[in-house]
Amino acid sequence: MELDELDKEIIAILREDGKTPYTTVAAKVGVAEATVRKRVNRLLDAGVLRITAAVNPEKIGLTTQAIVGVKVEGKDVETIIERLSAMDNVRYIGVCTGDYDLMLHVAMPSSEELFHFLTRTLREIPGVGQSQTSLIMKVFKEAW
Repeated sequence: MELDELDKEIIAILREDGKTPYTTVAAKVGVAEATVRKRVNRLLDAGVLRITAAVNPEKIGLTTQAIVGVKVEGKDVETIIERLSAMDNVRYIGVCTGDYDLMLHVAMPSSEELFHFLTRTLREIPGVGQSQTSLIMKVFKEAW
């Protein structure tokens, strides 16, 4: 789907605040509210736009965040992804090329919980080989 300038302007406003009323968006971009509603619905239906609630992990007690690179042994990557996807503290899973097959972003309430995740939970999943963890010290940008 190709986006025109109006689509991009609408998306930019909603990225700042997904709860912005269509009347406000319409006034900012200079079109009728019905036009904005139709555009947003079209973008939602096409899967270009998704409006969700973004949770700040630190504000809900998940103060220990890390990026975990995981090497997969064997070919059953899908099963590993299914198991990881079911875990609330795993916020992101990406299938990669390079040194690791999967990259995870995890958010835990403590370093003790991260330790437990890395040494027990993750290693107990069949097919998970090596992993390497980088602790996130401070987040400066998070785009949705």
